Amino acid sequence: MLEKIIDFSIRNKLIVILFTLTIVGFGLFAISRIPVGAVPDITNNQVQVITTSQNLSTQEIEQFITAPVEMEMANLPGVEEIRSVSKFGISLVTIVFDESMGTYLPRQLIAEKLKAAATVIPEGFGEPEMGPITTGLGEIYQYTLDLKEGYEDRYSASDLRTIQDWVVKRRLSGISGVVEINSWGGFLKQYEVAIDPVQLSAMNLTLMEVFDALQANNSISGGSYIEKTNQSYFIRGDGIVKSLQDIENIVVKNIDKTPILVKNIAKVQIGHANRYGAITANGKGETILGQVMMLKDADSRQVINEVKSRVAELQNNLPEGVYINPIVDRSDLVAKTSLTVVENLLLGAFIVMLTVLLLLGNWRSALVIASVIPLALLFTISMMYLFGIDANLMSLGALDFGIIIDGAVIIVEYIVLRMTMRQQELSVGTPDQRQNVMDKVAAEGATKMMKSAIFGQIIILIVFIPILSLTGVEGKMFKPMAMAFSFAIIGAMIMGLTWVPVASSLFLKPSVSKKKNLSDWVMRMAERSYLPVIHWACCHKRIVLGAALLSLLLTGYLFGRMGGEFVPTLDEGDFVIQPVLKTGTSLTKTIETTTRMEQILLEKFPEVEKIVSRIGAAEVPTDPMSMEEIDMIIKLKPKRSWTTASNKEELAERFKEELMVIPGIEYEFTQPIEMRFNELITGVRSDIAIKIFGEDLDYIDLKANEIKDLISGIPGAGDIIMEKTAGLPQIKIDYDRSKIAWHGADISALNRYLATAFGGETAGLVFEGERRFDLVLRFDPESRTDIEDISRMQVPLPGGAQLPLSELADIYYTEGPAKISRENTHRRVVVAVNVRNRDLQSVVEDIRSTIDANIELEPGTYIAYGGQFENLENASKRLLIAVPVALLLIFIFLHFAFKSMRDAIMIFSAIPLATVGGVVLLWLRGMPFSVSAGVGFIALFGVAVLNGIVLIEHLKELMKSKTLSMRELIIQGTRDRLRPVMLTAGAAAMGFLPMALSTGAGAEVQRPLATVVIGGLFTSTMLTMIALPLMFEIFYKVKGIKLFPFRVLRSKGAPLVLLLLLPTFVTRAQISSPELSMERAVELALENNLEIKAQSLQTAAQEALIATGWDLGPTTISYGSDQNNIAENNHPLQVWGLSQDLSFPSLYSAERSARTLAHSQAQHQLSVIKEQLIQQVSQTYISLQVINQKAAIYMQIDSMYSRLLEGVELRHQEGDINRLTLLNLQARKQQFQTRLKSIQNEQQAAFRQLSLITAHNEAYVVKEEIPLLEYHPREPESSPGFQLMQSQQNLALNEVRIERNKLLPDFSLQYFIGSNAYQDAAYYHGFEVGVALPVFFVAQKARIKSARLKHDASLQQGAYLSEALKTKQQELLSTQMQVKTQIDYYHNEGKALYRELLRSAQIGFENGELDFYQLAVSTETALQLQLDYLDNLLRYNILTLELNYLNK
Repeated sequence: MLEKIIDFSIRNKLIVILFTLTIVGFGLFAISRIPVGAVPDITNNQVQVITTSQNLSTQEIEQFITAPVEMEMANLPGVEEIRSVSKFGISLVTIVFDESMGTYLPRQLIAEKLKAAATVIPEGFGEPEMGPITTGLGEIYQYTLDLKEGYEDRYSASDLRTIQDWVVKRRLSGISGVVEINSWGGFLKQYEVAIDPVQLSAMNLTLMEVFDALQANNSISGGSYIEKTNQSYFIRGDGIVKSLQDIENIVVKNIDKTPILVKNIAKVQIGHANRYGAITANGKGETILGQVMMLKDADSRQVINEVKSRVAELQNNLPEGVYINPIVDRSDLVAKTSLTVVENLLLGAFIVMLTVLLLLGNWRSALVIASVIPLALLFTISMMYLFGIDANLMSLGALDFGIIIDGAVIIVEYIVLRMTMRQQELSVGTPDQRQNVMDKVAAEGATKMMKSAIFGQIIILIVFIPILSLTGVEGKMFKPMAMAFSFAIIGAMIMGLTWVPVASSLFLKPSVSKKKNLSDWVMRMAERSYLPVIHWACCHKRIVLGAALLSLLLTGYLFGRMGGEFVPTLDEGDFVIQPVLKTGTSLTKTIETTTRMEQILLEKFPEVEKIVSRIGAAEVPTDPMSMEEIDMIIKLKPKRSWTTASNKEELAERFKEELMVIPGIEYEFTQPIEMRFNELITGVRSDIAIKIFGEDLDYIDLKANEIKDLISGIPGAGDIIMEKTAGLPQIKIDYDRSKIAWHGADISALNRYLATAFGGETAGLVFEGERRFDLVLRFDPESRTDIEDISRMQVPLPGGAQLPLSELADIYYTEGPAKISRENTHRRVVVAVNVRNRDLQSVVEDIRSTIDANIELEPGTYIAYGGQFENLENASKRLLIAVPVALLLIFIFLHFAFKSMRDAIMIFSAIPLATVGGVVLLWLRGMPFSVSAGVGFIALFGVAVLNGIVLIEHLKELMKSKTLSMRELIIQGTRDRLRPVMLTAGAAAMGFLPMALSTGAGAEVQRPLATVVIGGLFTSTMLTMIALPLMFEIFYKVKGIKLFPFRVLRSKGAPLVLLLLLPTFVTRAQISSPELSMERAVELALENNLEIKAQSLQTAAQEALIATGWDLGPTTISYGSDQNNIAENNHPLQVWGLSQDLSFPSLYSAERSARTLAHSQAQHQLSVIKEQLIQQVSQTYISLQVINQKAAIYMQIDSMYSRLLEGVELRHQEGDINRLTLLNLQARKQQFQTRLKSIQNEQQAAFRQLSLITAHNEAYVVKEEIPLLEYHPREPESSPGFQLMQSQQNLALNEVRIERNKLLPDFSLQYFIGSNAYQDAAYYHGFEVGVALPVFFVAQKARIKSARLKHDASLQQGAYLSEALKTKQQELLSTQMQVKTQIDYYHNEGKALYRELLRSAQIGFENGELDFYQLAVSTETALQLQLDYLDNLLRYNILTLELNYLNK
């Protein structure tokens, strides 16, 4: 399947390019349309039911409104939680539904239930309605209506509120995505009829008579229409009041035909509604606030832009002197977090590209790999747009391009390797032929490596499956991240199958240059550092594996002490201070106190830009607060301009210190979005909520106070605030039912009278054009100031008489509940705690242990913990399932892929080793464990196993060859895979580096995730390359491990085999030495040769001298005294001086270049020595092989002559053969024995020579089979000798440059300071700058000429060397072909002839057909054939070695 896709892509490049451009185009389109936010909206699926009933106290709100609504909602399907708050005049019930039910189905179900609930609520007590369809991120834009200078007296607070309600609010309400415009503060305009109770009694009128008169005289009606003269005239009866005069002239009653008008008993005026909230700003007093609420799931960027655009239009249409002043603009936070994401993505991509370029050393390859980054990103954004995922801090902020391009790295690296192997084919032929070869190379490379790439990418996708299963708050936060990352991986897979092969085929070129680059230097340094470590580790397995086990134990210990939090707090850049005033504080006093607080903060702290305080409840009370509760929103200036404090925690403490001048107030610090999220999700605004549940409000309030005092000393527990549930001042009217019965009154009429007189009752509407205002009846302000006014209030009796209310009831001061909070129908009181400078989990543990040890509760009363901690607990429970599932999936997939439990366990060991670095780096950076870190660990597990896969696969491949010992296999395998492992881990870690170090807005959430991955990859890579090879040896060579004491139990199979084979070995030789291959001999020589070690040290010395190129020379410090140098106090000066001589800057550059070229020359010299050594070792080794075979031939002939001699002696005794023949045979045998001893001496000499070169003193034997070495063609110019000559030429040229630069001027700098020890001494400073010009430059000109001549000479030598090498190469090739012909002749004919000659001669001599001389001639002829073949074989290999290592 993969092969077909890749072949199709290579054959149809245009289609692939068009497909790629389509992805780019749609991605750019998606970027312009995708919703952009700061953070994911983690608000749970909830609906608020709000009921306002201004005349009911807290208890009545709970009994008559809250409880019925809760009961109706409890049986709805999908309900997970019901919370409620009952306050004076307000009931707020929050119903949380299952996420799967969506947004609108719960509202439809509630709408049906509200009808049933309304029938249970008494008439006139309020009608429940649903709150706006918004979330914790809904408050996207807040503004105040402010006045320009000079207009302060023109507009009242009532005028501004009217402008807000009827101008601004109406214009902003039509924007798509805006669900509500909430008005807050000012005075809600009313037409007020303020009754004078004295005049009312004097006229013998009742309040209800006035109310009925107002209602009866403010109406409109119609009488259909009449037709007249072909027209219809519609009848309209207009009785609506239009002005204050119309109201004043309404007749209340006629007494003795004298009308009593409203103005006779009341003052008609413009008034305002009773207020339950206010807004103050910047210490200047009250103002008007508008709050734009966004529809749930709307695009915040688009909505905010439209709101701001509408506000800009509206500014020009407002009354003169009035303007809209934004105070909260969510787009600021969106812009900051978006900038953080973009910076991290761009920096991550740039660093990943540099890492790839650094480790691959090929810029074309790096660009092809890097092209996958924008393509995968555009594919990701396209898929996010299609799946409705917002682009925000979490969804895009966790993308790591290092992980994403792993597949492309593997493919391109292998394609480059294949190109290098087929370089000759790619350098000849027509362009079409070369392109065809390149297509084949790209297809082969992509097909082979894409399987491995997809394997790793599927593992990463598997790891993210458990994250996709998260639910609740953590699911909403991290699901977008997992989906975005999965989209990016899928996009990279698609690009790996299509774009990468095509781009490799089109843009990659075989590298012609053999120069060492930075990549080679990096890998050389890495190998130089790594090889001693792995050698040492192989010899100290117990220490390494024990250290790995100890690190895991230490990690567990650190993790247990690390603490935990839900998610790191996002720094929104603004503060919210919540001062807690005494329960029942009047609105006027609260406004006064708040204004003073604002003035203090603005005066003392330059960091504060503006302050807006929200007091009490808004018109739509989605966040019901009492009149003494305040949300003080503080907009701060950029942190770089701060002077009072360095961070927000410190600034909060300074705020609190300065505000302590106002006594009796507690302060709680939070942030706007954080506060809203906490309240909507968990029902409280703090990090930790200690909830005390019980029926008795007084008792649970008492216990809450005890808990508050008890935990105040716990470190990290700051802003400890107890929910104000009691102490609300009240005036209670306690009716005397016997008196009421005596007078025939009824309580309903009395309550209505009381509510109308003091609270006011709406008798109708007054229209001003389109605007409408309530017409309200109540007592005048002077008659509503004291409890005595209530006592004196005249109430009507059935007979027409009136009595003071005090005659029918007891009226007195008391206290009642300020607020009743319920959770799942149970009353509760909350002690709120915000955590400062400590992790959340440890603070909760301390609080819980303290409460358990010191607080005793009555039966039916219990304590629960909520707030952010509740989210942390829920997330931890889910992670306890998600993480093991992820690990299990990885293991199952590994076992499925490798079909080996052993391999799966070895690769899986990378995971615990990865956790070491993640935990340690978190601990070093002082970060507690959080859900962000937990998700980081899950992502880390998928990446960590890739290194193990790369290494184990290669070790198994090497093991199949069975040519290396286990030690050699480990060394070779780890060395081969050092670059791929560094590339994989380095790119992944570097991709997260900007995220880990970022200080931008929102970086707090990303930092733990990136920290875990970087730390984990560091230790995983390090320990994988050290501990994993040792585990490989244990699993493949060791039967078991004994822990106490620690001992490796090796397999007994090998000794058994040796015992079985021992008799065979003994028959062949008494002592069997190990076999030494030619490759191993070369390795030993390169490792042990003293000349190479000396030259390596010389090269290192030249490298060390590079730094001397910028030698500025010594600095002179001088001291002197001059009697002629007199100071102002008439005493000689003592002068200290500092001087420095400097050459012209270009001379330093030339000197450094010379040192660099000298180092390059030393490197080439080292290469020459290595090639000469390899040639010498190979030649000596093959010579020894040839001598061994010659010795074997002579031993065979000697044995044959010995047998012949025995037969000849017997025949001589019988007289068949004369003595001369016997003597000749003995002489011939002696000659061959002499030759055999000579050969054996040569054999020993060659053996000693090989041992000397390789420094190998152990017993060994060389292989029997003599190889026919392969010729590797190369141009003479690429030989190390020629490159050495080129480096000498470059050095000579640089010497010319040095000598020329010496003609440039030198500089001298001198600074001195003088003084003396006498009275009135002063310090005198001076400096001197000098230029040394080479006026006499004849000698330097001669040096330049000499250097130039030396350079010319080196050029001539180089030209001669090039020609000489080419001539020698041609001569060697010609000779090699001749020798090869002779070798081929032997294989084709000579070998068979040799054997036949020996056989025929021996048989003929034994049968008497041949005499001795004929036997000798035949034997020597056959022997010469074999010896000539061996000589030709040796000569051919020597010629091949000279060609392969061509030198002068």
